[in-house]
Parts: sequence; structure tokens; C-alpha cells
Amino acid sequence: MRAIELFIGLFLLCQGIPSLAHPATTPDSDAVEREVRKVFDVWSRALTSGDKKAYLDTFWDSPKLIIRVADSEWKGLDAYRKRIEAAQLPPGNPADYRDVQVVALGDGGAVVTYERPAPGPPPAAGQPSTIFRGTAVFIKTPAGWKIAAWQAGAVTIKPRES
Repeated sequence: MRAIELFIGLFLLCQGIPSLAHPATTPDSDAVEREVRKVFDVWSRALTSGDKKAYLDTFWDSPKLIIRVADSEWKGLDAYRKRIEAAQLPPGNPADYRDVQVVALGDGGAVVTYERPAPGPPPAAGQPSTIFRGTAVFIKTPAGWKIAAWQAGAVTIKPRES
């Protein structure tokens, strides 16, 4: 009898807990996703056009910022700024960004994942191609939405067998 009472109590308790496996999309999360996508678009245009100032302005001005691209890592905006000021941004086209996914994490954060082809000529038919896959974590700051963490790396895609 005790086991049945315990089961019924747990069942009733679980009925009142919203599902954690599938967070509900709310008008607020839709707004967050739209706002973050606008900043992502500014970031990708600035990166591919070589606009270093606009590009750097999309990052969180904090020593806690973390950037991992290819085999390099920078901590803090000052360290990354020095790297970018001494480098040439890779050429490209903002339209190259594909499979862009923006997921709100409440009203103060979001994650963006994307792919883009590697710069350079496309590979010959039947040859592997290289794409960049990236993930950027955005946080809402007093200065607006900023990238707090970014990781990107090259991935080789083998052609499908015919």
C-alpha cells in the first residue's frame, strides 16, 4: 500500500513540473533569437568584409571572454584585439554562412551554431572539402548582445559514395 501511495504522489508531483527536455518556445525566446541573429549577422559581415572595429565590437569586453579558433586560444578581449589588429581577417561573403541555428537560453543568453566553407577554390569533384563549423555563446550585457565565447574549427567532409 505504501508503494502505491508513493507512486501516486510522485506521479502527481511530476505532473506539475514543466518538461526540461523540451523547453517551450515563448515570444521572449523568439525575440532573443531575432536580436542575437542581428548581432551574428553584424559579426559575420564585419568578419568577411575586414571591418575589424565592427567585428571586435561584437565581443564581450571582459577578461573572461574565451576564443578558440583552429589551434589557437585567446582569453580576454585585450588579447584577442592584439591578435586581430596584427592580422588580416579572412575574406568571404556573409551569404556563405549556412545552417545557422540560434537558440535562446532564457532572456540573457543564446547559442549560435553555423557552418561556412573554407576560403579558397572549391575542391575538384570527388575530392574532400573543408568547412568551418562554429559555436558562439552570446550574453546580454549593458552594451547589448555580445559574444562571450566562440569556438570554430575546420572539418573535412568526404564526398558521398555514388
